[in-house]
Amino acid sequence: MKQNKKNKEKTRTASSLLNILVCPDTKSLLIYDKKAAELISIQAKKAYPIEQGVPLIGNTHFRELSDSEINKWQISSNRK
Repeated sequence: MKQNKKNKEKTRTASSLLNILVCPDTKSLLIYDKKAAELISIQAKKAYPIEQGVPLIGNTHFRELSDSEINKWQISSNRK
């Protein structure tokens, strides 16, 4: 039971840290895509991977977002 509590606290801390990361290009907040393990920058049209719990936010560690992905994230972020 004690281990489960530690894991929840660790997850909460990691999530709160992800909420303060910004896009290196636009300095805008990133959207956490838990399912894809990526951080999304709508403004820069980029997705940054999270590998082994570490966000890789750099000029060489990203993929370009498609227009449909950008639209999807714009719609979902407007609902919040």
